[in-house]
Amino acid sequence: MPKLMIALDVLNREEALKIVSEIKDYIDAVKVGYPLVLSSGLEIVEEIKKICDREVICDFKVADIPETNRKIAEIALKYADGIIVHGFVGEDSVKAVQEVAKKLNKKVIMVTEMSHPGAIQYMQPIANELAKMAKKLKVDAIVAPSTRPERLKEIKDIAKLPVMTPGVGYQGGKIEEIINILDENDYVIVGRSIYQSENPKDVAKKFKEKLYKNKTK
Repeated sequence: MPKLMIALDVLNREEALKIVSEIKDYIDAVKVGYPLVLSSGLEIVEEIKKICDREVICDFKVADIPETNRKIAEIALKYADGIIVHGFVGEDSVKAVQEVAKKLNKKVIMVTEMSHPGAIQYMQPIANELAKMAKKLKVDAIVAPSTRPERLKEIKDIAKLPVMTPGVGYQGGKIEEIINILDENDYVIVGRSIYQSENPKDVAKKFKEKLYKNKTK
């Protein structure tokens, strides 16, 4: 059964910690991006880990020259278990992050194709090549869209790496349409459907149950 990851893109430290405390029994990992980190500081990663003892990934989609990428990774990976980077900037920029991560025994996750409609315009035409690059570089995982199951399958088949797949819930991705593409090394990412709900705990539980029920069919 794939793992469930919460994309915790709230803007308030107290709200973030409250949600994590409520849903910790039903999630396997937490993804934090710039919205939460810029509003609360990188220390929020440590606070989340203390509450739920789960893997925390910094979704910074790092996309700069190697030296800048290296500096960002050195700061973020003091706190997080992994960091998400863009691959379109080239192998050297991804390798710079990998070098930092290797020393700290942390993960590097590389974006191939994002889940929003705009990704079709420029990312999709090169996504398969990015998947090949991810395989060559042996990154720890890739990002590919649940909103386009056929693309998720194609990219995963090319890269032959664990996948973190965003877009389930608000963006229209459906667990039923992707579950048979995924395995126990993959992560299904759900954000707003959980953290914007009136009862995040119940919704997280339902997503976890849905993963289990659909995978065992």
